[in-house]
Amino acid sequence: MKKAVMNAIIGMGFGFPITLLCMTVFGGYNAVVKEFLVWMVASALYGLLATVMDSIKIELPMPVSFGIHLFGCVAITMGAALANGYICAITDILPILIPTVVIYFAICGICFWLMKKNEKEINKALENR
Repeated sequence: MKKAVMNAIIGMGFGFPITLLCMTVFGGYNAVVKEFLVWMVASALYGLLATVMDSIKIELPMPVSFGIHLFGCVAITMGAALANGYICAITDILPILIPTVVIYFAICGICFWLMKKNEKEINKALENR
């Protein structure tokens, strides 16, 4: 079951961009397709940001690294929101910024919890040796 779910996710990862590209090329381009394309590019940029942050050879303190990553994610989100026309005035920024930061911290909390869980499992396995 786990393999089937992973293969479905991989299939969506490859199929979705190809489908959007085909819709754009073959005349199905509209506001919805544009919005999906913008968020798909933003999602790729989130992943690239994480890759760049991981590949930095300079050891940054965790709060600095966290802050840079948060700033990058907020900048990508604001750019996508601007491209989709969500931001028309300065007052439109806060309703986008707040959920972005909340979601960011929720994801970081889940990642932290999963790392701690994995750490405990590794420590338990090492103790049993």
